[in-house]
Amino acid sequence: METKDIILELRTKKGLSQEELAEKVFVTRQAVSRWENGETVPNTETLKLLSKLFDVSINTLLGSPRQLICQCCGMPLEDSSISREKDGIFNEEYCKWCYADGEYMYHNMDELIEVCVKNMAN
Repeated sequence: METKDIILELRTKKGLSQEELAEKVFVTRQAVSRWENGETVPNTETLKLLSKLFDVSINTLLGSPRQLICQCCGMPLEDSSISREKDGIFNEEYCKWCYADGEYMYHNMDELIEVCVKNMAN
């Protein structure tokens, strides 16, 4: 799916008009219309706001152009497994089991290896 289709789908699922979405992300209704018509795409800061509003990663908003992989354990990332910063913004570098609320969950490599080996066995 393209960004224009994704934004339209997420907006309608949330029951928002173009004007309501525009107010929530501090743009004009015309900007939302241009996104949904494929004329433009939101800028980086607006993508962050849309990501938080719709609870999806920026990668998803952009049509999942790349496969995200946790930079700690190597697990493929989906929106439901992506970590978050303390402010709720997705951190697309790590899974929620390796990094959560702005903190690494493992204090050293031995802890990580122990957890990964148990899960690999399953």
